[in-house]
Amino acid sequence: MKHRLYYLLLGMLLVLSACRQANPEAPKPLGYFRLDLPERQYSRVDTTLPFTFEQSDRTKLVITQHAHGNCWVDIDYPDLNATLKMTCLTIPSPDSLRNLIYSEEKMVKFHYQKADDVEYSVVRDEDAHLWGQIYDIKGKEVATPFQFWLTDSTRHFVRATLYFNFTPNNDSLQPVIDYLREDALHYINTFEWK
Repeated sequence: MKHRLYYLLLGMLLVLSACRQANPEAPKPLGYFRLDLPERQYSRVDTTLPFTFEQSDRTKLVITQHAHGNCWVDIDYPDLNATLKMTCLTIPSPDSLRNLIYSEEKMVKFHYQKADDVEYSVVRDEDAHLWGQIYDIKGKEVATPFQFWLTDSTRHFVRATLYFNFTPNNDSLQPVIDYLREDALHYINTFEWK
């Protein structure tokens, strides 16, 4: 009888031990919060800037004027902790435009070390005197996933870069990046020189 009890207890211990090893308690992986992105509504921006566009109603526009008609424009998204930073420059000469475009290409190439891919799109609307380039910079650790520049080719040059106000993990932020990219494309599509 003792042997039966011994084998029964040993069998139960083996089963319990196997169950415990098959389903060990392990820490759960970090999760990311779900973000409900706001509905899109836009209204026309009319300021002292040499251009106008339709801005998201969820943003705050901050303009800082500088010498010679140059300025900085921040389109802040307080709910998303992000900013589309724009620099507006006057073009003193055709050579200056070439140098500004070259500088933009150089800044994008700086991201190649962290980027998985860089996609380029051309902006061309001859009726509106609007030309430019859009850069989608893909990669988990890319600091600025979206950039663009626009020009009228004679007087004005505008560059814009999307920044997050924290260290981004672009895998988890992809829905937010896509949302902000659509807003920026709307800004470009409604962009008009004054």
